[in-house]
Parts: sequence; structure tokens; C-alpha cells
Amino acid sequence: MYFQYGQEETEYLSGKDEKLGAVIAQVGRVNREVDTDLFSAVVHHIVGQQISTKAQATIWQRMRGALGTVDAEHILEAGNEQLQLLGISCRKAEYITDFARKIQNGEFDLEGIWQKPDEEVIRELSALKGIGVWTAEMILLFCMQRPDVFSYDDLAIQRGLRMVYHHRKIDRKLFEKYRRRFSPYCSVASLYLWAAAGGAVPGLKDYAPQKESPGQKGSTRWFPHGENIKSITERADAMMFTAHYQSPLGEILLAADEVGLTGLWFDRAKYYAAGLAPQSTERETPPLTEAKRWLDVYFSGKMPDFMPPLHPIGSDFRQEVWALLLQIPYGQTTTYGALAARLAAKHGTARLSAQAVGGAVGHNPISLIIPCHRVVGASGSLIGYAGGVERKIQLLKLEGTDCIKLFVPKKCELRVEQAQSKGEQKM
Repeated sequence: MYFQYGQEETEYLSGKDEKLGAVIAQVGRVNREVDTDLFSAVVHHIVGQQISTKAQATIWQRMRGALGTVDAEHILEAGNEQLQLLGISCRKAEYITDFARKIQNGEFDLEGIWQKPDEEVIRELSALKGIGVWTAEMILLFCMQRPDVFSYDDLAIQRGLRMVYHHRKIDRKLFEKYRRRFSPYCSVASLYLWAAAGGAVPGLKDYAPQKESPGQKGSTRWFPHGENIKSITERADAMMFTAHYQSPLGEILLAADEVGLTGLWFDRAKYYAAGLAPQSTERETPPLTEAKRWLDVYFSGKMPDFMPPLHPIGSDFRQEVWALLLQIPYGQTTTYGALAARLAAKHGTARLSAQAVGGAVGHNPISLIIPCHRVVGASGSLIGYAGGVERKIQLLKLEGTDCIKLFVPKKCELRVEQAQSKGEQKM
């Protein structure tokens, strides 16, 4: 079900504002899904706070699968611990169960709130733990389908206003001017400003002064409907879980967030635990369980016929390289130059640095499952594996790779011999 609006609303807005009217004409109808179950909508928004939409969708799917019905009864029956096993932070689990208790004991009138004006709905919703004004406004719009919602706290709406009207900054006074202009159909105006902010209108740009936060390069990502957040790894509330796996080639550290596996490192490997959040918790979660099952199959000498959910964090370039690594067949190898040539062809460029590709391969955070060990030098040299060249050799042998033309660079030979003498090469 989509947010309901029609010609009356779009004609009114177009008549009130020529620039917004042009956006409406160019974008066409905007269909945004709504959830008219108020309890479900509140829980859904609590789950989604400060995480990506992808993470929210993954956790929500797990909740519906585990609980059957997302209502107060099933939430309380599951309890905080079960909710956390689904990838929900401890704090969010407490918020959700507190809301469920208020519904069950009658402190919050789930039916009566539908009859109250917007301001009172916002006041009552924002009094709940874990619900702020912005979240209450989104519930008003995408659950209760109120027609006149315009959120100053939504950065994507502010971006849309800057882009459509060429403002460098949107302060409260200016924002209220547009609210008065768009009322009583601010909700529909919001849909089109989100669309503009998300790039639906070619040629529009953001006129805000360009800033870079410390340690961050490039522009900030902006998304319509509340996705205007930094990378999931930069969240204060990010939930990271870890587990250990004893492999024939040494202990492996696994890491995962709400979406999937974020890291796999052999003990003492280069970049060991790089990017692992300091607040990580040792706990079995579905992505970690699937990763262990994958490793069990792999180390038995077979190619797994499934893939655990993966969520490697990195730049767009590194993501492209890692995606290519996943396409290298089991038991085969490719070169850094071949990967660079594929990327260059994809982007329509004459060439791409094999060295740059090598850097991305070397920083692969999910070793083994994203098979960077299948990349070798142009001459067949076995170089560039963070887990160590001796492990790279054994992984290729395990896969039945034809290693006749492959060789260990002289500078690595001594290290390999030492490892072999200690029996680290035995499967």
C-alpha cells in the first residue's frame, strides 16, 4: 500500500510554487509504501534508527520470521535477549519491550491516538523511549498518512529545498516559509523534495558549502526518507558481533553487523581485525553461524553451494574489486592486471592501475570467502595475501588449483620453509 494522494494535491502545490511544480511534472507520481499497523510501524522505526535501510530490512525480516507477528504479545514473549540475537542492540530491545508493556497495560492507547491532532500525536509518540520528534513525524506520514507533515529535522528534505530553490542553508525561519506555502499538503511536498534530494531530477545540485569531516574524504551521502546517515561503521549505536573458528590453517576471527559478515581474518594476518568496532560483542548471530557452516564445507575440500550474508565496508572502488573477486571460480586463479582490465572496460577507460587493484585486494576484509587468495602476480608469483603466502599455497592446493606455473618469490621462500618445518601446512 502506498501513501494516498492525487491530482488535487499536486495541482495545488504546482499552483502555489512554480519550481516545485516543475519537479512534480518531471518526477511524475511518487509511490512510497506505508504500514498502517501503528505498533509495527513504531517498532520498525526503532529498529531502523541510526542504521542503513538494508540493515533495517534484514533485521525486520528476521523479526517477522522469528516472531510470526510483530505485536506486543509476541515481543514480550520473546524478551530482550531473543531480540538481541536477531541483531537488535540492547538499548533498542529495551525500548521495544517497554513500548510493548505500555500497550499491554494500557498506558498507551493504540487506537485512540488515531483520533488526535498531529501535535498531540507527536507529543505522545516522542514520549516513548527511543522515539524522537523526527521518528514521530515519519510515523505520522508513513503509517497514519497525515497530509501535512513537514519535518525540519529531516536532512534530506533540507537538501531537497537547497537543490530546488538554490539555497546555501535552510534555517528554521526559511523552512517555516515553505511549510506555510505547501500547507495543507506538506506530506506530498515532502515526497517530491525527497525525490529531488535522491537525484530524481537531473541537473539539480546541492548549494550547501562543501565540508569534509575529520578523517573523511568525499561528499556526504544523502538519501530520501531518513537515510541521510554516514556509513554504518560510523554509527555510535553500531552493533558488531564476533566469533572464533578453529581452521586447519589456524584460528580465524569472524565479525558481523546487523546485515552480514564484515570481517574474516586469520590469526596474526596483516590488517588483523582492521575496522572492527571497539564495542563488538562475542555472540553467535545468524551471519556468523552461516559463515562457520561455510567454512566447515570449504575445509572439507568442497566448494560451498551457498554464501553467508556479506557486508564488507569500503570505498566504492574497493567494493567493485571485491565483487570481481567473488566471480573467480573455485580452483582457478586470475591476475591483478586481468582484474584491472575488467574494471577499465567496465568504466570505459583505456587502462586502470593494477597496483591500485592490488591495494584493494590486499585490504579485502573478508578473507577466504571473498577469495583474494585466487589472485596472483602476472608471472604467476604468489604474492599479496594478508594471511601469509604459506596459507595462500595451501588454500589453492585445497581447491585443486593447477599450481605448475605458480611460484613463491625468493623473499618469501624462507618464511614458507620455516612454516612448513613447524607443520603449519598440514591439513
